[in-house]
Amino acid sequence: MIYIRSFAKWMIICILIAILAGSGSALFLVLLDYCTQIRIQHRFLIALLPIAGLITALIYQTAGKPSSSGNQLIVENILQPSKPVLPFLMAPFIFATTLLSHLFGASAGREGTALQISAGLSDQLTKPFKLTDKERALLLLAAVAAGFGSVFGTPIAGAIFALEFATNKKAVSFYSILLVFVCAFLAHWVCLAWGVVHTEYLIKQLPKISFINLLFIVLVSIIFGLVAFLFKTGLHYFKVRAITHLPNELWRSVIGGTFIALIVYITNGFDFIGLGIESMIRAFDTPANHNDFAIKMLLTILTLSVGFKGGEVTPLFFIGATLGSGLSLVLPLPISFLAGMGMVSVFGAAAKTPLAAALLALELFGKEYFIYAFAICIIASFIAGKKSIYQPS
Repeated sequence: MIYIRSFAKWMIICILIAILAGSGSALFLVLLDYCTQIRIQHRFLIALLPIAGLITALIYQTAGKPSSSGNQLIVENILQPSKPVLPFLMAPFIFATTLLSHLFGASAGREGTALQISAGLSDQLTKPFKLTDKERALLLLAAVAAGFGSVFGTPIAGAIFALEFATNKKAVSFYSILLVFVCAFLAHWVCLAWGVVHTEYLIKQLPKISFINLLFIVLVSIIFGLVAFLFKTGLHYFKVRAITHLPNELWRSVIGGTFIALIVYITNGFDFIGLGIESMIRAFDTPANHNDFAIKMLLTILTLSVGFKGGEVTPLFFIGATLGSGLSLVLPLPISFLAGMGMVSVFGAAAKTPLAAALLALELFGKEYFIYAFAICIIASFIAGKKSIYQPS
């Protein structure tokens, strides 16, 4: 009878998490696309980025302080589930401020928002269901899987990402892993049920199997890992410097937003702000410029360092895809293969989630690319070092 009650309780919790995460991701993706289209049609909005930064800083300074650390707060609560329940306002605040970032031209992603929406809402179930600390850690892992899986349309990668993201060993068992996968798939289906269509990326050709091509694959794996290391190091460095030299959060966002807007205007870098989906898709067919990945990296590091909200994953996709695409000009490997492998491996190396990144390749590109992605992601992750972008700066 106890097992039946426990099973029933967790099935209800899984369904609720899926509805919250899947519906939250669906609404967020629809509005994000709407904001992106408005920004593309009205380029002058980038001039108002400092005001968007000021509004974001005011929101978190006045009412959102408890949830300002975002994904790091989720990690802390998974590892230390005795902490207080995540603030309910985490979800609406990150939802609104990420849309604000994208509407006015900051360079940020979406996974951070999806994770915080999912975890922030799902954690409110802790008290009604009287969850123990161990059960709460499992709930948060399931919420992370549901958020990632639904926002990218990759439930398998979402489940593994959650387990690599912040594994509380006390909360992990066969039963808990099963629940994480169930939540990821259910949330994905809920998101699809709302009519959301996820972006498709196509690798058109595998490299021929030869000793020299294997050497080239190892070489690009090392390059992807080094770029992931540069991103992590740069993000940490600029966050620390921004806080040190601009301790006032309001001024930090205004000055940072002004600086980003000036860079975009001076370089005509409108393709590098927001998500940059179109540029990523183009990179699979047309070689990217040799410095495209560096421009995106700089703008993203500045965006996240001065207080704008969003995620790191989609910018890492952009960095990896354009880097791989550019490498096709000097390496005899298929351009779409390099773009696809760069896309998943730079993310996996920076986040220290190589298995999730390899499974992402499987879900996005097809099963025939998994073994390549797995090898490249493992090498890149090793080269990038131990620290994750989700660890405190």
